[in-house]
Amino acid sequence: MENEETKICPYCEAEINANAKKCKFCGEWVCEEEDDMPEELNHFNWGAFLFNWIWGIMHGKYITLLYFPACLVPVIGSIAISIWFGIAGNKWAWQSRTWESIEQFNDIQKIYVKLWIILAVFGLILTIKFLSLFLFIANLEV
Repeated sequence: MENEETKICPYCEAEINANAKKCKFCGEWVCEEEDDMPEELNHFNWGAFLFNWIWGIMHGKYITLLYFPACLVPVIGSIAISIWFGIAGNKWAWQSRTWESIEQFNDIQKIYVKLWIILAVFGLILTIKFLSLFLFIANLEV
C-alpha cells in the first residue's frame, strides 16, 4: 500500500486511493469531474426505464424508490419518472461502482433489458392461460 498514490478526502479527511471516485469511509463522491462518464455511454438506459426501482436498488440508487409515490399520479406519474430514470440511468450506473470496461458496463445493462423481456413474455403467456381457463370455466354448463 506504500507504493500506491493516495489523496485526502475533502469531506472526512481520510486517506484514500488517488483514483477513487467515491470515499470508502464517508461515501461521498470525490472525483474532480462530476460528469466523468465516457461519452459513448451518453444514451438512454432501457434497464433503468423498464426495471426502474429494481434496477435502482441493484445499483444503490435508492432515489428510484420515488417510483411508488409517482404512481399515485395516474399513468403520467409512472411514465414520467421512468423516462427520468432512463435518461439519468447510465450516469447513475457508471458512478455506482468501478467498471472494468465500457463493454462490461453495457453487457450488465443489457441483462436488465433481456430479463424484462423474458418476464414480460412469461407474464403475457400466464395472462393468456388464465384468461383461457376462466373463459372455459365460465362456458361450462352447470
